[in-house]
Amino acid sequence: MKKFEIEFKWALYCTAFNMLWLSLEKYLGWHDELIQFHTFYSLLIIFPQVVFFYLAIREKKYQYYKGKVSWQQAFLSGGILSILIASLSPATIYYMNTFLSPDFIDLAIDRYLISGGKETSAKNFHSLEAYIKNAILFNVSMGIVISGIVALFLQSKKAD
Repeated sequence: MKKFEIEFKWALYCTAFNMLWLSLEKYLGWHDELIQFHTFYSLLIIFPQVVFFYLAIREKKYQYYKGKVSWQQAFLSGGILSILIASLSPATIYYMNTFLSPDFIDLAIDRYLISGGKETSAKNFHSLEAYIKNAILFNVSMGIVISGIVALFLQSKKAD
């Protein structure tokens, strides 16, 4: 477990940030009166996530690998970070739907129906279970992509 201490620490930081981000979304009205913009604007979280991944992998490079890291090592670190963030994402979604915006799912269903969607697909897409699954898939997939890119920038150059 000591081997992934840095990734676990940064996964906790990222999860705490995600909860703050959701609070910002609520404050900006993306969970109620401006819910139609929620899907698009919530994707902006990718930019701070890149920063978190960069900082985490950079710390791993210097603290664990003593300044020399291969692309594969950096990518693995980011992959582990992605999985840890994804495993914590159900707590984030639960926080949003239980404490922060308990009416969010109902409002999302209503908005979907107003835009011409069918009720059965609305309830399948807008449910706590669906949001949890989507958060897990999003965090793993985006984390892997971000990890690959960040690893390119942080890999050590071959000296010989």
